[in-house]
Amino acid sequence: MNEAKKEELQEAQGAGTVIKLSRPFIWEDTEYTELQLDFEKLSGDDIISLESDFLEMNQQRNFLPAFKSEHPAYLAVLAAKVLGVHFNFLKKLPAKDFNNVVDAARNFLKGWG
Repeated sequence: MNEAKKEELQEAQGAGTVIKLSRPFIWEDTEYTELQLDFEKLSGDDIISLESDFLEMNQQRNFLPAFKSEHPAYLAVLAAKVLGVHFNFLKKLPAKDFNNVVDAARNFLKGWG
């Protein structure tokens, strides 16, 4: 992991959900061993902008709004927004890690109710 990424991760340690990855994951020359999901930093604009990324990830197929909060693609887009990465980052994670990240996003959305 490069020094800038390490510093970012250390600064964020106090807030959010930390997902420890099942094995090191390399993306764009950076190695990740855990992901810091701080959903509290999202704004309303971030939530609204999820729609276009969701449609892009899901090949322009839309779903009824009531079901989006359970759709893995929508939850992955939400998590990618929190992480500040493109959603393809999450698509390339090992399945176990992807599911853990998606579960954290689902739990965040359930907490709104």
